[in-house]
Amino acid sequence: MEPSIQSVKTKQNLFRNSKFLLIWITSIFSGLSISIYILCEQWYVVKSLGAPASLGYILTATTVPRVLFMALGGVLADYANRAKVVFFSLFLRALILILMAGLVWQHSLTFWALLGCAFVFGSIDAFFWPSRDSILPTIVHQEHLTRANSIIQTTNQISTLLGPMAGALLLTAFSFKWVFLILAASLTAGSMIIRNLKDARSHEAKEKNSVLVNLKEGLVYVKASPLLLTFMVTFIIVNLFFIGPLMLSIPILVDERFGGKAVGLSIIQSGFAAGMLVGALLMGLLNVRRGRGKLVIWLIFLEGAGMLSINVSVAIWLAALVMFLIGICIAGINIMVASMIQEQTDPSKMGRVMSLTSTVSMGFIPLSYAGVSALLSAGIQIENLLIAGGSMLAAFSMFLLLKGKALREV
Repeated sequence: MEPSIQSVKTKQNLFRNSKFLLIWITSIFSGLSISIYILCEQWYVVKSLGAPASLGYILTATTVPRVLFMALGGVLADYANRAKVVFFSLFLRALILILMAGLVWQHSLTFWALLGCAFVFGSIDAFFWPSRDSILPTIVHQEHLTRANSIIQTTNQISTLLGPMAGALLLTAFSFKWVFLILAASLTAGSMIIRNLKDARSHEAKEKNSVLVNLKEGLVYVKASPLLLTFMVTFIIVNLFFIGPLMLSIPILVDERFGGKAVGLSIIQSGFAAGMLVGALLMGLLNVRRGRGKLVIWLIFLEGAGMLSINVSVAIWLAALVMFLIGICIAGINIMVASMIQEQTDPSKMGRVMSLTSTVSMGFIPLSYAGVSALLSAGIQIENLLIAGGSMLAAFSMFLLLKGKALREV
């Protein structure tokens, strides 16, 4: 480890670590702004454009570029001043929001203009995450990485919960023009805060290679690491067989089994979100260091068991409880895996590895949704898909216990 980086990684309390506080506060501004922006974007399509059928196109334009450009963001995180990358990601998105406010004022924010703004907003957002996540292990001592990731994940979950409520309040009090300007001010504040963070690696000489060469180096590095390769396979299996069947089953089961009321859907979704929040808090309080690999494997097994349990839930409170427990498992896995990746990865390749894992993880979720939708259209019942997905996760966790030595013994 380079002395310049090692020197900032002290064992002090995280909340006395000024560099961590800068990252954390910036994440708060970014997370809340994105959560509110997505709600405002959806509501603008429905209320101002009167085109609810086009909502999917706008959401796709916002989210897909984050997957497509995240690998490129990882390359940039390994070869640029990461604090500046975070700054420009926030500041440029603020400019996009100012442009949108101006277009609203001129009555020119049409569907195509919004589609273009959404695509650019999502593309710039893709560069934020790899740089932020690769900075974290250089400013936090290894013993505190799990707790630091827990705090960041807890913040993300709170932003996801509070963002829509805050957005609804803002839209009740202000017009779209002013809400976009408020969000622009929030992102600008975040960019000004991160400007105070000095990237310890920013002045190091870097060999200049093409983007493709750098991406290939990252892939070769992941392939050569049994642990990272195990994580990649795990992301693929879990996101294909778990996320799609579980998430699409909730509204179907509410409609067919629990009365078909929106309040039922909100109860189950709230249980899931609360579980994610509690799981993140538990990881921060426990700061698990020993046996994390085995714990991750057993949490995957419990996710599979949760899918099978949802299938036989006869009351909405029972389904909400199962989703609460599944949320705890997901948060625990995400935080411990992120910490293990950060600890086991060469700092010079941190950005590429974090972005590749995120790309694989996020990229297979739409494929899972599409696959489940196709199977449902073919007449396969959602209950059968839950049984298949839960059984697959349980079997895969047993396979990891037997053959996944790199993860089991990490």
